[in-house]
Amino acid sequence: MTHSPQPPHDPVDEREWTLQERALQAERFGLGPEDDAKLQRYRAVTRALREPLDLQLPDDFAIQMALRVKRRSASDRQPELWLSSVLLGALCAMMVGLAVMCGPEWLQLGQAAVKSYQLTNPWLLALVACMVLPAVLGKLTPHHNPPHHHGLR
Repeated sequence: MTHSPQPPHDPVDEREWTLQERALQAERFGLGPEDDAKLQRYRAVTRALREPLDLQLPDDFAIQMALRVKRRSASDRQPELWLSSVLLGALCAMMVGLAVMCGPEWLQLGQAAVKSYQLTNPWLLALVACMVLPAVLGKLTPHHNPPHHHGLR
């Protein structure tokens, strides 16, 4: 793996590459000005890149940016949440319709499944329900996690 950029293979890009490298070397070694205007522009860019930024960011800049991104992403998800709710409602309505149409058959199938898996103890059924129901409900409700600051003040 190389860590230095490779020169381009296009002749036009090769000339630009060479000019950029010459400008970098001229600035690095403090060589005098040259007549080439493009080279002077590249030297100005090189000089600007070597200078530190004058901008002083506020102490809570990262927190402000995280909150701004979170607000924007939350507003972008509103149509998806609405459509998901509509889909979930349609699926529930279909399930109720199927339960009304095929209710007795489902009840018989459920009873047969309970007997075949030896789940006849009502306390065991309650335990299974207590384990499954929170997991299912947890998938249906949106989670709201407050931002963690990790001492960025």
